[in-house]
Amino acid sequence: MKKQQQEIIGHGWLVFAPEPSLRLFGLCLVCAATMLALWPFGVAAVEQATASNASSLKEIKKSIDTAQELLAEGKLSKAVTLLEEATKAIEEAAQLERVPSGLRGLIQRCKILKEELEIEGIDGSTITIPSLPVPAPKAVAKPAPAPAGGAPVARLPLKPNPVGAAGISAGISTGISFTGQVAPLLARQCGGCHIAGKKGDFQMASYEMLMRSGMVQPGVGNASRLVEVILSGDMPRGGGKVSPADLGMLMRWIDAGAVFDGGNRATPLEALAKGGALLQPAGPAAVIKPISAVALAPGDVSFAADIVPIFLKHCAGCHDADDADAGLQMVSLESIMKGGQNGPPIVPGKALESLLVKKLKGMNIEGQRMPLEKPPLPLDVIAQIEKWINQGIKLDALTPQASLESVAAVGVAKKLSHAELATIRFNAGKKLWKSAIPDEDPLVQQRDTVSVIGNVTASRLAELADAAAASSSQVRPELVEGDQPLLKGGVVIFVFLKGYDYSGFWQNVLFKERPKGMAGNAGVVGDVAYAALLLPSADNENANAEDDFKLQLVEQITAAALQGRGAPQWFATGAGRTVAMKTVARAPLVKVWRSDVPESLQRIGSAAEFLKGHGEPAALATVSGGFVSSIAASGNRLRLLTKQLDAGVAFEKAFNDVFRATPQALFEAWAAKQGLRPVRRS
Repeated sequence: MKKQQQEIIGHGWLVFAPEPSLRLFGLCLVCAATMLALWPFGVAAVEQATASNASSLKEIKKSIDTAQELLAEGKLSKAVTLLEEATKAIEEAAQLERVPSGLRGLIQRCKILKEELEIEGIDGSTITIPSLPVPAPKAVAKPAPAPAGGAPVARLPLKPNPVGAAGISAGISTGISFTGQVAPLLARQCGGCHIAGKKGDFQMASYEMLMRSGMVQPGVGNASRLVEVILSGDMPRGGGKVSPADLGMLMRWIDAGAVFDGGNRATPLEALAKGGALLQPAGPAAVIKPISAVALAPGDVSFAADIVPIFLKHCAGCHDADDADAGLQMVSLESIMKGGQNGPPIVPGKALESLLVKKLKGMNIEGQRMPLEKPPLPLDVIAQIEKWINQGIKLDALTPQASLESVAAVGVAKKLSHAELATIRFNAGKKLWKSAIPDEDPLVQQRDTVSVIGNVTASRLAELADAAAASSSQVRPELVEGDQPLLKGGVVIFVFLKGYDYSGFWQNVLFKERPKGMAGNAGVVGDVAYAALLLPSADNENANAEDDFKLQLVEQITAAALQGRGAPQWFATGAGRTVAMKTVARAPLVKVWRSDVPESLQRIGSAAEFLKGHGEPAALATVSGGFVSSIAASGNRLRLLTKQLDAGVAFEKAFNDVFRATPQALFEAWAAKQGLRPVRRS
């Protein structure tokens, strides 16, 4: 072979050789070197092509930001107008041949804003939020066919090729590792929204998912949507930026074929980014002491009244139970303290060391400031959160496991008068019905302490409202003293004409299947303390069916009044049956409740399982009635316990003070006294 001459151009070698095949190979290398040398010019071209789209997205974003500010100021109608303008602009952008990058994120913001407006009482049924189809994976370009009678045309390969020991792929010297460089970049800049979460219907929890999404077109970096959304400035959100050096590295990796150099393509990207190590909760708050409700000292920040509303308004949309960003579910105090992929967000007593505060301030963090895609929280609001953390994350209502919505409802109840809370609760009850049976408008009858909502005739509903008011009057002296209302804000009573309507309530509101044979239940959903009952069938031949219904009405009203104060379900149900059997003693169903206790007790595994509500609902209700009746049927113990709950005492302490023992100890003693097999100890 004749002596070759070599000349370095850019990052590649131009090879001069007499053989045609070597000349073609040299030309290939020149093309590769030229692409790498001139890649910034490709960036400029893409920036110019996306400028108009980015401008329209900024206008939409500005409308949403302004609407969010107007909502915070209470200017709801103006906020609705801007939201409608934003959705119209999104609809127009969605019709473009090339849908602007970042549109999905703006759609998600519109959804969140609509939900917030509905919480404030706005009817959002006329506001339609557009949606976009999930993007299909882009096809990889294929080499052009060889010219007739000639040698194949030399092209840069677009398909991924294994990176060799020298870091050479397709003739381009990159040395870029997906696991060592690209994965850490994606985890750092995109992890909260698109690795742990699925914002904009896009998730890249692994290399496999990233490539399947169509966001990366191997071999063509400046035509890949992942690069486009970064160039447009739409991503990453929250003020984070991808440096030119990192963007260049990402584009060169894609240009070289988007090669994967790990083992399993389905390995979580977060694990790859951290060297393959399993993610472990980190930080000083990984283990915290058990939390129970306590009374607040003067000047303390209330978790229920002050902190939870902030979390619900600004955090719950991204950190819900179904698709929590970064794995952090902010649905209860317990789930918050458990944390997510970045460990627990709160260090009790140390606000400045808490990731939550750092994220809210946007200081000393990796990734993005929170709340995502929203204006920063006012400094006085962040200061409240800091004070709550520094005072030891005191819980002043319900339990750590209680939903934030339920805790917030208790906080609201503390601030308002009975009449003010009744207005909120009764209006919320109407919305809850629409969630259960959206295609049927109910009738409503209100009395002093009860609101009855149902799909029956007006005359029948009036009768039921009178019966509910009478039942409430019977229950009140059993639980409270003097002129105090049965429950501050009252009780909402849902009555269902048909069994499938009641089943719909379980499915659409409680997200459970209705237990077999269940004809009534009580609970708390957000601001609503409710009792739900299935009306007896009109063709029921039981002459005492009406008495049995009155018995159940008293049972569920009592249970709702106690759960509205934070009592656990087992106690509320048991107290409901205790009061019902005392006030409607002649109802035939009373004998059934009492006679079923032994057989139902046999189906309860242990005291701990009973107290946690584990077991068949009908059996649990029967056992609850038998147990609570045995310890609270005589005297004024229910009133004493209710008085403590109204004073803000946690249920566990109130129970111990009134009954002089723990629920588990008393339950085990009662079960043994029945002469049945001993209840298994936990």
